[in-house]
Amino acid sequence: MSAAGGGLRWVLAGGGTGGHVMPALALAERLREAGEAVLFLGAQRGLETRLVPDAGFELVALDARPVIGQGLLGRARSALALAGSTLAARKVLREFGADRLIAVGGYAAVPGALAARLCGIPMALLEANAVPGLANRAMARFASLLFVGFEPAAARLGRGAGDPRVRVTGLPLRRSLVEAFEPGAPRREPAPPLRLFVFGGSQGARQINDAMLEALTRLDRSRLAVVHQTGGADRERVARSYAQAGVAAEVVAFERDMAARYRWADLVVCRAGALTVAELGLAGRASILVPLAHVGGGEQAANARVLEALGAARVLEGPEELAPRLAAAIEELGRDPKRLVEMGERAAETARPDAAEAILDACRGLGGSRDRAASARIRAEGGGNG
Repeated sequence: MSAAGGGLRWVLAGGGTGGHVMPALALAERLREAGEAVLFLGAQRGLETRLVPDAGFELVALDARPVIGQGLLGRARSALALAGSTLAARKVLREFGADRLIAVGGYAAVPGALAARLCGIPMALLEANAVPGLANRAMARFASLLFVGFEPAAARLGRGAGDPRVRVTGLPLRRSLVEAFEPGAPRREPAPPLRLFVFGGSQGARQINDAMLEALTRLDRSRLAVVHQTGGADRERVARSYAQAGVAAEVVAFERDMAARYRWADLVVCRAGALTVAELGLAGRASILVPLAHVGGGEQAANARVLEALGAARVLEGPEELAPRLAAAIEELGRDPKRLVEMGERAAETARPDAAEAILDACRGLGGSRDRAASARIRAEGGGNG
C-alpha cells in the first residue's frame, strides 16, 4: 500500500453485490487512466473479493457485517465488528494518504465512510437505486457530495429539495460497455426470429429460469432465438429444457461480454437492479423487467417503474402466474418490431455514458488546496501505525 506517486489518492469503499462493485470498478478504471492512485475498501464476504483483484486493483477487505435482519446477539456482534473495521479503515486511509473517498453503497461502505469522517477526508456517496438503501441514508449526512442514478433518489437522500450536494449523474459503467454503444455504433433492427436475451443477474435467478421455461409452452418456438444466462447451478437443467423444446438457445452460466449480448438482442428479460437498468439505457434495448421483490426496500421495483413510465419497459411484479404473463408479454412485443424500436429509443433517453467522468470531476473540486499538503500531514501523523 504505497503512498508514493502524484495526483490525488482515491479510496472506493463498499461492495457486496455486483450493483455496488461494478460502478466502483468503472470509477477505478477512469482513475487508473488518469494516473491517479486508487484503493478499494470492501468486506470479506462480498463479490469485491474476486472482482476487484481480477481487474488489477488492490483491495483491503474488512470485517464489515450487516446489522439489519440480525437478532440481538447478531446486532451486537455486527456493532463490535463495525467499530473494529472503522479503526482498521482509518489506519488504511492514513497509510495510503487518501485525498478522497467515494462510498458506493452497501454495508461494506460504512467503515470507510466513518473513517473518512474521522480523518477529515472529503467523502462522496453514490446511490445507484431509485430508493436509497439504509446504509446510504445513514451516511448521507456526512457526505460532501451525493450522486444518484435516478431522479427519485435525490429527494430521499438529500436534505430536502434543492440540496446543493445532490447531483443526478446516472450510474458509472465500465469503459468497454460505454465504448460499445458510442454514438454511431450499429443498432440492430428487430426481425424474425425474435432474439431474446434472458438473465437474472450475475448469479442467475431461479424464478426467471423457471418462468421462461414454462412460458416456452405458450409461445411459437419456431419464431424464437434465445441467449439465457442461468447461473452455474441451473445451466444444465435449463439447457436440456430448451433442447427438448426445440428452441435455438445458447445457455451460459455466466456472461462476460454483456455488450455483445445487448447488441444481439431485440428484447431483454431480466431483473431490475440499478446496474441492469443503466445498461439497458446505454444499450437502448426494450425490456421485460421482473423486479426482485424480497430485497431491501423495494429498490428494484422502483428502478423498473422509471423505465416503465418512459414506455421503455414492461414490468411484471409478483410471482403469481408469472409464466403466462411473461409469455403474453413476449408474444405481444415480439409481433411488433416498431414498438421494440420505440421502447429501445426511450430507454436510450436514460443513458448517462459520462457518469463516471462527471462524478470524478465533481469530487476533484472538493477540498481546494488542502489535498497534497493535508495528505502529507495525515501520513506524518499516522505514520505506519494508525
